[in-house]
Amino acid sequence: MKKFTLKEIKNYISLNLATDATSIKTLPECYDKIGYSTGMYGINGGLYKDIDGNLYAITRRSTNLFRIF
Repeated sequence: MKKFTLKEIKNYISLNLATDATSIKTLPECYDKIGYSTGMYGINGGLYKDIDGNLYAITRRSTNLFRIF
């Protein structure tokens, strides 16, 4: 896994390269972790892709972040 800054992960969303998955209800069953972002209190963001190749980004500390990472 690659280490990103949170700003880089947010740029994936603003450039429409990734979908914001911070608060979606259904998570994919199979996925590959691409990278993560860390802060003072641990992990605070992440980037992953599903089997179809769609990128998803999580940009804040939420339950989805801890389910995936």
